[in-house]
Amino acid sequence: MEQETLTTEEIAQMMDGRAASYKFFSDALLHEFTVEQIGQLKSLAADEGASEEVAAAITSIRRYLAHAGSDPRTDLACDYARIFLSAGVNDGITAEPYESVFTSEEHLLMQDARDDALRIYRANGVDVDASLRMPEDHLGLELEFMSVMATRTAQVLRASELDRDELARLARVQTGFLKVHILNWVDQLAAKVDEFAKLPLYPAMMRIIIAYASDDAVLMEELAGSAVSQAA
Repeated sequence: MEQETLTTEEIAQMMDGRAASYKFFSDALLHEFTVEQIGQLKSLAADEGASEEVAAAITSIRRYLAHAGSDPRTDLACDYARIFLSAGVNDGITAEPYESVFTSEEHLLMQDARDDALRIYRANGVDVDASLRMPEDHLGLELEFMSVMATRTAQVLRASELDRDELARLARVQTGFLKVHILNWVDQLAAKVDEFAKLPLYPAMMRIIIAYASDDAVLMEELAGSAVSQAA
């Protein structure tokens, strides 16, 4: 992204879009799809300049929903339970979406990845909904953190006086979190989703999340560098 060609408000609007995207991804992994969300997916379209992989994933989602049965919500709920809750799966590493499971030597919950993610949440004043009753390194919670931070970035950009130091800090936090707590393991999770899914929607969604997060890490790194250079 060439920030110098955009106004501050235009960059803020990009942050709004990021917040909405990460919130949608988060909800898709934390909960079963609602009827409303399925309706949104039916009209999903690739942005201009989207990669072939993302375009193909979106096409796969729309094709599936166009030919789904009379109750796609129930069908998807069953697939969600099988993939992410290990329903009916008895052996081996499953697709339970916890970073610790994929990054710890013993493939256990509540390991170093969870502790570090929680530390970052707290350092940035972000509280996890205790009612969810799940470890804080669930990918859905990590994506929700990104949504919250994107919203805060937009707020800084719209402040009456732009605090470039805070803008750079927020961008660095998001860049680091993407690299250290999402992109470091999400490919492994996606492979497991491919293994356990019976329907094409969740594997396609994982491909979109990976591509989005990869591009976003570059975007936020550029924003951090731009904020620092203009503050100097």
